[in-house]
Amino acid sequence: MYGIIAFLRKFYFAVLFVVLEIISLIFVFSNNYYHEAGYFNSSNKIAGTVYSAYSGVTTYFNLKKVNQQLADENARLLHLASEIKDTSAHKKIPKTNPFGQEFNFILAEVIDNSTNLPNNYITLNGGSDQGIGEGMGVISPEGIVGVVVKVSSHYSVVMSLLHKKALVSAMFKKSGTFGTLSWGEKMDYRFATLAQIPMSEKVRVGDTIVSSGFSNTFPKGIMIGEVESVKEIPEQYFYTVRVKLSTDFKNLRYVYVVSDLRKIEKEKLEDDAANGLNEKAK
Repeated sequence: MYGIIAFLRKFYFAVLFVVLEIISLIFVFSNNYYHEAGYFNSSNKIAGTVYSAYSGVTTYFNLKKVNQQLADENARLLHLASEIKDTSAHKKIPKTNPFGQEFNFILAEVIDNSTNLPNNYITLNGGSDQGIGEGMGVISPEGIVGVVVKVSSHYSVVMSLLHKKALVSAMFKKSGTFGTLSWGEKMDYRFATLAQIPMSEKVRVGDTIVSSGFSNTFPKGIMIGEVESVKEIPEQYFYTVRVKLSTDFKNLRYVYVVSDLRKIEKEKLEDDAANGLNEKAK
């Protein structure tokens, strides 16, 4: 108690000043709407800034969840698109696939990736337990990515399109003229080379290149890229086309592994036909 009295005696004027300031502020804001409004506006502005900053932080940490949701939605839409029935009179739906679905799209996340080597690979966090198998094509929302070459229960390794042995049957979207797409020798992750395009084809810079669908790896019409430049090879009567890839291989996060549900049926028919012709040849 004596300590408090001693403190008040020592700091009497300072304490009195603070008390009078508080009283004056109360009178100002309780009787002056202008100052009261200014006070609350300032408070709201500060609170708004704090809440905006908080929202920005929480949004940043929720990006992975949001990306996952978007990727799941893309996979669902791909499924729906593949289930659209062809109403053409000549096409019959196989009994083993009553919904007419030809492809299954399995979502996977990229956990390792290289782009600057002669032979590049991509590791996914999905394997045989998720339905992924060797030989399946891999695409992204932007276009073709590569082909699965190794699989374990929970992981898979993809031979990237940026690989010397990677070959894709590609075609011009506008005409259907096709050739073989491979990665260029300059090891630039942005470009690939489309060969065996006849010089009768009218090739223009900006033309769209897509998958031909002639293999069991990729569906027809998957985006690959656009024509960057054209080089004539007169002695062979072909063009060599430089293609700017639509897939940004340095920023791959989520991909879709493509399972061809009719692959076994198609391959068996082709093998039977080849074996039959070989038997006749004997």
